[in-house]
Amino acid sequence: MAAIVVPAGLPSNDERSVGHNAAARRLSGGPIVEVAIESVRLPDGEEVSDYYQVRLPEYALVFAVTATEHGVLLRQYKHGVRRVCVGLPGSALDAHEDPLAAAQRELREETGYTATAWHDYGGFVTNSNQRCSVAHLFVAHGCHRGSDATAPDMERPEVFEVPLQQLWSSVSLNDVGQISHAALLLLATHPAHSPRLPATRYSP
Repeated sequence: MAAIVVPAGLPSNDERSVGHNAAARRLSGGPIVEVAIESVRLPDGEEVSDYYQVRLPEYALVFAVTATEHGVLLRQYKHGVRRVCVGLPGSALDAHEDPLAAAQRELREETGYTATAWHDYGGFVTNSNQRCSVAHLFVAHGCHRGSDATAPDMERPEVFEVPLQQLWSSVSLNDVGQISHAALLLLATHPAHSPRLPATRYSP
């Protein structure tokens, strides 16, 4: 089992500075890409011989906003949460797929909406210890519904709109129940982080 050495101080955003465990032992399959046990040397020199890592597919998540300032939401059963939740369109990236392309595809497939402009918040690790996945968070602007959902989730979600000014009086964080969905909604509606400036990435 190969060792990973974590550099002292603040680590670089470039994961190559940490290294990769080429000899990771695969324990699972299906939607779980890999479960590995890694040996890690911490910045203070302590060594951990059984640091578990779970690798799930990266995914894109979209908060869609219409030209009339309505947010597009989904209401559907999510088995990981064990209940019906309010959430956002999104799903796993296909092999070698660009996150923006995945976000555009998922918005169209799950809701039938398309957008005129996109804001990219970047990718965020979903579990800082076991890593698990990377969530790529987007806001889509100028959305309009051109068709029914072309490939809705198997839970057959209800697609609905909420005026942005009434979002948090209509939906609670408990209704959401999913951390990456809650994070994106809070980012997109917070005055300091809401992308009111021209979008950074545009539809082709």
